[in-house]
Amino acid sequence: MPRLKLRTLATRLRFPAEFFSQPPGLPIHRGSLLFRSKKSIKVAQIDALTALAEMIVELVAALGEHATQPPLRLPMALRQDISPEEAARQTRQALDLPASEPLPHVIHTLERAGVPVAVADVDMPDSRHDAFSVWGGDFHEQPLIVARPVNSWERTRWSIAHEAGHLILHRGTTGEVDEDAANRFANEFLLPADMLREEWPGAVTLTSLMPLKQRWKMSLAAIITHGKHLGLIEEHRATGLFKQFSARRDPHTGVTWRIQEPGWADLEPERPRLLAVMAERGLEQRPTPDLFTTLTGGWAPDLMEQVTSGLREAPAVVQEHAKTAHSSLPSNVVTLRRA
Repeated sequence: MPRLKLRTLATRLRFPAEFFSQPPGLPIHRGSLLFRSKKSIKVAQIDALTALAEMIVELVAALGEHATQPPLRLPMALRQDISPEEAARQTRQALDLPASEPLPHVIHTLERAGVPVAVADVDMPDSRHDAFSVWGGDFHEQPLIVARPVNSWERTRWSIAHEAGHLILHRGTTGEVDEDAANRFANEFLLPADMLREEWPGAVTLTSLMPLKQRWKMSLAAIITHGKHLGLIEEHRATGLFKQFSARRDPHTGVTWRIQEPGWADLEPERPRLLAVMAERGLEQRPTPDLFTTLTGGWAPDLMEQVTSGLREAPAVVQEHAKTAHSSLPSNVVTLRRA
């Protein structure tokens, strides 16, 4: 490309000229993005999200040259005919998560299992899309979840669990994905069926389901859907509860419960920290847009700002067990503190 054209292109796109002469990183194939209703999404939207995924995967690889990310622990050798619920149970087992206990932090659980998560204020195709996931690389070896920042903690947890379901159930899929399967995976991953049956109230009302929401950190809507699928509540009764969501309003905001459930502000929405920990451990620097731009060879700082602004500040790498079980680990191996 002539130098004048290269400089013009670099100026208009806000990328350094050197960026366009770099070898590509791990490829992201457009068709491998996993989210609902792909047929209705414009090609330009998919291209934009693909480019964002490429940038973050390149960032993970660049940070990986300085700090080793946690090894991937997702169950990959699953039967093709496995049910979403069984896949969720096997995922809990693979991650050493007791079926009798809620997940304290879904994002950190997945990051500790080797799945980078980014929260970035990017344009999704429509309001139904809170997140998407993708396997990067020619052999689908690098998973990634990207979510929009939303102010609902239960919506964030469920969306991340839903994308974990896509990664596990739909690896290598290039067409439409089974959204219902990912929904069922998320419900089972967050609240195992055996525990839901054990704790299901005798008289089912929105009030009697609140203890389940508070204990398992899961929305009332998802709990009702999960219970309906398990046969714990009849279709007509579930429909009646959902109608109550539309009829009831938050006394402070005036918003219906269908949009904003009670307790929506009780917890802070989860945010990722793996990329911050890798920067601190491997480079002894706080994550900044300029640092990440430099590491990736010139991705625009305003794009990196979307990633860094969604990071939870890393409290530092785990020091516990440093003199025992982890004493043999190299200093640049990232270990995330249990949330």
